[in-house]
Amino acid sequence: MAKTKELRGRIRSVKSTRKITKTMELVATSKMKRAQERVSAAGPYVQKLREVLAAAISGGVKLDLPLLQTREPVKKVLVQLLTANRGLCGGFNANLIKLAKKTIAEQRELGREVRLDVCGKKGIAALRFQKYEITRAITDMTDKPTFADARRLVDPLIEEYLKGAFDEIYIVYSHWKSMGSQPPSVLKLLPVDAGAAAAQAGKGAAKYKTAEFIFSPSAKEILEDLLPKYVVQTVYTCIAMNVAGEQVARRTAMKSATDNAEDMIKYLTRNLNRARQAAITQEIAEIVGGAAAMKG
Repeated sequence: MAKTKELRGRIRSVKSTRKITKTMELVATSKMKRAQERVSAAGPYVQKLREVLAAAISGGVKLDLPLLQTREPVKKVLVQLLTANRGLCGGFNANLIKLAKKTIAEQRELGREVRLDVCGKKGIAALRFQKYEITRAITDMTDKPTFADARRLVDPLIEEYLKGAFDEIYIVYSHWKSMGSQPPSVLKLLPVDAGAAAAQAGKGAAKYKTAEFIFSPSAKEILEDLLPKYVVQTVYTCIAMNVAGEQVARRTAMKSATDNAEDMIKYLTRNLNRARQAAITQEIAEIVGGAAAMKG
């Protein structure tokens, strides 16, 4: 009797857990769709920025602007890590933290001084526990990032970079490739690689190679105004991709937890039925035995 009571209690507990994980799976699915829409919406804008950047470069402007200049030797580097504020999303945060630590180690091996900034409570807690020094910690980034959020994160970095506080800035984030692939990635944010940006413009920039332009204001002035916007938009896209990757990881984790709970319920229910059957069989045997003893 005690065993059946214990099994019933465990079944109730697992069913309660299944309700929670199923609800979280549905919430993550809803948020994932909206996050994916934000990533898709950011794509055409950053693509057009790249095309305009390619056009200005093809106009013969010298790439001597501060945000484009490569500094040699590189002595100081900043690594900006993006993680989630919440857990229950599988290895999403752990993989990003692992990549950030690897990036820091590689930069230090090159003899560079590294500063670490982290956005996201999970990354902050894990790295502080592991005795990493975090210079700037951001914990109030929401699941619905805006352009203002991106500016709040990156504007101080651009300002410090222009003052010479760093020679390079890297951002570690979850790169959205498709619904089934969001690998942790490292992107060199500053200095802006104009050649790579123009190459990423692809076919949209092909028409700029032979076209003749009259720039008003000058191509250099256009680039001076465009580059900060390009950097901010790049950071916004990284944040949006990170949020989308987090929701995909949470949905996957919660679906797996729900499936495991259902398997556990089936297993416990079978054990409960066996225990009840054994108890009934024992009672029948005792009744039959008692009747036989009375006859004897």
